[in-house]
Amino acid sequence: MIKHALAAGAAAFFTITSAYAGQPLNQWLGNYVKNTDGLHSLSITNSGGNLEISVKGECTPNPCDWGSAAATAYSNSASTDPASNTDSIIATYNQGFATKTVLLDNRAGDTLRAHIYTRFTDNSGRDDYVTHVSMKKAPLTLTPVPGVIVATPLKNFKEDCVSLNPNTVSVENKNGSWKVVDGSHWILDAGSNKSEMDRAKEIIQHYGFTQSCFVGRPDPSLNYWLSNGAAPSGGLSGEDCVNINPNNLSIRSSGSNFTIVSNGNHMAFTAPSQAEAQEVINVIKFYGFTKSCFVGRPGPSMRYLRK
Repeated sequence: MIKHALAAGAAAFFTITSAYAGQPLNQWLGNYVKNTDGLHSLSITNSGGNLEISVKGECTPNPCDWGSAAATAYSNSASTDPASNTDSIIATYNQGFATKTVLLDNRAGDTLRAHIYTRFTDNSGRDDYVTHVSMKKAPLTLTPVPGVIVATPLKNFKEDCVSLNPNTVSVENKNGSWKVVDGSHWILDAGSNKSEMDRAKEIIQHYGFTQSCFVGRPDPSLNYWLSNGAAPSGGLSGEDCVNINPNNLSIRSSGSNFTIVSNGNHMAFTAPSQAEAQEVINVIKFYGFTKSCFVGRPGPSMRYLRK
């Protein structure tokens, strides 16, 4: 469940404020381990809009499992969608003798802060208290399965990407043309159509795009976007997308161009050479893209791929 602002009662209870810029919710997701003592680990997931936090506390001799609890994401303004600009996340756990409310904030890089508010409900006379913990993103690990060899896909193409910060992109009018810019670097141009650039900015921040990549420049056959080196996935309301099959792409010669065809009939992309067309296919197969999406058609001002 995603809310736009803290309820009045919660606002009275939580006095912590964040002085940093929020980040898209999908950048918070993942597994975290302790950076300082206070919690053992936690996991943030979002399945079909159901946001949850699973927590393990520091117990002896083994970590104690608090289980999973429904969580709520908050932005720092009633006019800002928390899904695209998450300032903090809150979940509460009933442990019988006490309730523990976990507030996550100050996410930066691969770290975040966890504030654990403990309120005793067992009439023990113990005083309520708060613990502040630093958490860091857990490194990805692979658990080998005996007798099973896992093939790692090879990146059989040279990547050409430009970095951007999804939290600082803005829509500005430069010399009479509306653009999405990141600092002094302009990323997209829609001419007089400001609404297309507003939508492009929303998409960039929703998926947390950190790289805009190309096959062929200055007139690319393919422009695709990545989030910290990974393909975007999920969806956004109102997207204009068509299906592509990464495992059923072929190349057809069409005059001076080469067309990449999906499922034998849908003309998905064009390239000036067979080699460049093959590189487009290599990119799509490597990242497993299944959707080709547009902002504005015909002549889209932004095109991106996702799973």
